[in-house]
Amino acid sequence: MTSDAKQLRQQSYISKLTLTNFRNYAGLSLDLGPGAVVLSGDNGAGKTNLLEAVSLLTPGRGLRRAPYADVAREGGDGGFALHARIEGPEGQVEIGTGIAGAPLMR
Repeated sequence: MTSDAKQLRQQSYISKLTLTNFRNYAGLSLDLGPGAVVLSGDNGAGKTNLLEAVSLLTPGRGLRRAPYADVAREGGDGGFALHARIEGPEGQVEIGTGIAGAPLMR
């Protein structure tokens, strides 16, 4: 195994990112591998939204410092959920955050 491969194995990385009713995403699930991730697309496609989602899973208030209520998808129920599976030297960890939306009307 090369030293680069050994270093990648020792780093932590997001192996799966799932968004529900977050910004412009009704639902999205990304499977990721170790190493660099390149986001490309048209303006308004949601690249920065993905970065903001990851930033909300870290300590602090996120990339844009937006209140939780402001990151829920417009046209959704007012709630959102973020979930990440993280792979690291100590194994797999799952983290998430979000807020509940409006209760279902019956």
